[in-house]
Amino acid sequence: MSYTALYRKYRPVDFTQVAGQEHITKTFQNALKLDKLSHAYLFSGPRGTGKTSIAKIIAKAVNCEQAPTANPCNTCEICQGIQNNSIHDVIEIDAASNNGVDEIRELRDKVKYLPSVGRYKVYIIDEVHMLSMGAFNALLKTLEEPPKHVIFILATTEPHKIPATIHSRCQRFDFRGVSETEIKTRLNEIIVQESITVDDEALELIASSVEGGMRDAVSLLDQALSYADDQITVEDVHAIRGSVQEKDLLDIAVALEEKNVVQALENLEAILSKGKEARRFIDDFIMFYRDALMHLNMPQKIGKKIVQDSTFQSFLKGLQNDQIFFILDLLHDAKNQMRFTTNPKIVLELLFMKWVSDQKQESLHLLKKQSDMETTIQGLEKTIQSLSEQVDNMPTQNAGNTERPFTENVELPESDLRASEKEVVSTPDQESFTEGSVIRKLKSKDGESTETLEKAPELIEAKPTEISATPPPEKPVDSPPETPTEIAPEFQSIIDRFKDKNYATYDIKFVEDILNTGDREVRIDMVKKWYDIERFANGDHLKYAKLITEGQLVATNGVMIIITYETPATCNRMMKPEVHAPLSELLTNYYERPIRFIALPHELWEHISDEFVKKFRAKKAPDEWIELTPIHHPKLISIPDSKETYEDTRNDTEKEAIELFGESVVKVN
Repeated sequence: MSYTALYRKYRPVDFTQVAGQEHITKTFQNALKLDKLSHAYLFSGPRGTGKTSIAKIIAKAVNCEQAPTANPCNTCEICQGIQNNSIHDVIEIDAASNNGVDEIRELRDKVKYLPSVGRYKVYIIDEVHMLSMGAFNALLKTLEEPPKHVIFILATTEPHKIPATIHSRCQRFDFRGVSETEIKTRLNEIIVQESITVDDEALELIASSVEGGMRDAVSLLDQALSYADDQITVEDVHAIRGSVQEKDLLDIAVALEEKNVVQALENLEAILSKGKEARRFIDDFIMFYRDALMHLNMPQKIGKKIVQDSTFQSFLKGLQNDQIFFILDLLHDAKNQMRFTTNPKIVLELLFMKWVSDQKQESLHLLKKQSDMETTIQGLEKTIQSLSEQVDNMPTQNAGNTERPFTENVELPESDLRASEKEVVSTPDQESFTEGSVIRKLKSKDGESTETLEKAPELIEAKPTEISATPPPEKPVDSPPETPTEIAPEFQSIIDRFKDKNYATYDIKFVEDILNTGDREVRIDMVKKWYDIERFANGDHLKYAKLITEGQLVATNGVMIIITYETPATCNRMMKPEVHAPLSELLTNYYERPIRFIALPHELWEHISDEFVKKFRAKKAPDEWIELTPIHHPKLISIPDSKETYEDTRNDTEKEAIELFGESVVKVN
C-alpha cells in the first residue's frame, strides 16, 4: 500500500513542529545545545500528545552529524536513517508485548555494545507501565548506571503505575493535552498542504472532540477526508464520530421545554435509528446545555454556528442559570444510571418523562421564581438606597416651615392638628427615619405635608407606633406573664381531651397521644421561644429553667411535649416528682397554657420516632390511631404513684406475726 496515514505523514520531525509542549521542547533544545543530557527520562501524559515523537527527535539530535545542535538537521544520513528506521542504534520497545523478565535481561546484555553508526544508543520503551515487577527490578541497576553511550526514554500514559525506584532514576516530563487552538493551528497547516476544503464548524468540532490528543485529531481529519467527497462538513464529522448534531439536540430541548414529551421521544427514536448510541447522545446533550450556559454568561466565548440560529436564541430567552444547573444534574444522574443497565435507551425515555413531570416543572418554577425574587430584591435595595440618600439631603422643615424641637414630655398640641384637619399617619411606609430625627407625613384635605421631629438617641430604634413623649415602662424580664383570659380553641380542645388521663412515669400512651395529635407548626413556634425560658424564670425557677434548656423539644401537640436528653440519668432526674412538678409549673407560666411533659433519652426517641413513621406510612385510614411498643429501658426508673409505707416493706413472715399477735407485741430487730 502506497498510502500513508496523515498522522504518520505529518509526524513532527523536529521540535518546532511539536504542538502544545513548549515547556518540554525548550528544555531539551537548551540541553542539546549544551550537550547536557541525562541518561534516563520518563515521559508521561495523555495519548497522542507527542511522547514518542519527541523521544525520536531526541534520538536524531544526539546522533546528528551536526551535534551538538538544538534541532536535528533531518538531512544527514544518520537523521534520515533514524527517521526511516534503518539504523539500529535507536531501539523502540513495546512494553505491552515485551513485559517479561527475559526480555529485559536480553536488553541489559545488549546495552554494553557500542552504537554502530551514531554516538548514542537510544532505547525508547513505550507503555513502560506494562512491565512486570520482575522486569522493573531487572532494569533497575542498568537504568541507574548505564554505559555512557546509552540513553533510556520511558513513555507511559499511567505514571502512577511506575514504581518509585524507577521514578527516582529518571528525569520526569509531564505532557499536557494540546489546546483546541493549537490543534486547529496544526490542522490548518495540514489542510493547506493537502489542499483540503474543511468548514470552520467541522474543524471546530474535530478540535473539541479529541480531548487534547493531536494524533486523534489528525486521524479524525484523515477519516473525514475519506468519508467526504469534496468538502468536509460538520455533518460528515458527526457521522464519523457517531455524535448528534446540535440542531437535533435543539429540537428535543425545545420539545421538552414545551412539555411535549411525545415529540421529544419521536425525535430521540429518529436519532437512535440512525445508529447513534444512547451514551454518546447524553454526552452530546450535556455539552449542548453547557454551551447554552456559556452563551448565557459569556456569549463571545462560543463561536458555534448553532448560537446564531433564531430558534436557539428564542430558546435561550426562556432559560436561566439555575434551570440549566437543574437540567445538567438530571442528565448526569441519567448518565450514571446507564453504567448499570444493558438498555440505555430506557434510561433516556424515563429521563424525558421525568423532565416534563409536574414535580420537575414545579422545581424549575421555584428556581425561576427565586431568581426573579433576587432580581426584585436587588432593585428594591437600589430604590431604598436612593430614597435614603434623598432623605439625608432633605431639609428638616415642618408643615409651617419652622423647626419644632421634640423633647421629653412635650407633645404635639391636639388643637393645632384639629385646626389644620391633619391626621397623623403612623404606618411604617409613610414614616421615614434618619439618624437624628423622625419625619412624619401628615395628610390634610389640601394635600400632604412633612413634619420633622427631633428625637432623642434612645428613641431612634423605636417603631413608629411606639413614638411618644413618655415611653411606656418596660416589663421586667423575670416577671411572670399575665394569666391569659382565654386559651386558643385548638389548645383548649386538647386540654379537655387529655386533662383527666393519668399516665405512668415513662408511659408509651403519653407519647402516642402526642404523636397522634402533634402539630409541627406549634412545635416550631415553641422551639423559637425555648431558649428564652432562662430569661423568663426567676428565683427558685431559675435552676429548673437551666434543666429544661439542656434538652430538646422534639414533639408536641401544644400542651403535651417530649423533651430528649443525652443520658437516661438526666431523664430520671427530670421525672422525679419534686423536679417534674416545678418544671411543669414553669412551662405552664411561660407558654401561658397548661403544659405536661415527658423526658426521654435521644437514643430511645430515635427508635420510637422510627417506629411511628413506619406505622404512619402503613396506616390504612387517615384517622387511624397509631399504637407503639411499650417503653422498656434498663436505665429508666419508673416512679410509683405513692410512696411505700413502712408496713409495705415488711416481708410475709413479719406481716403474719403482726396479724397473729399484734403490732405492739411483735418487734423486729
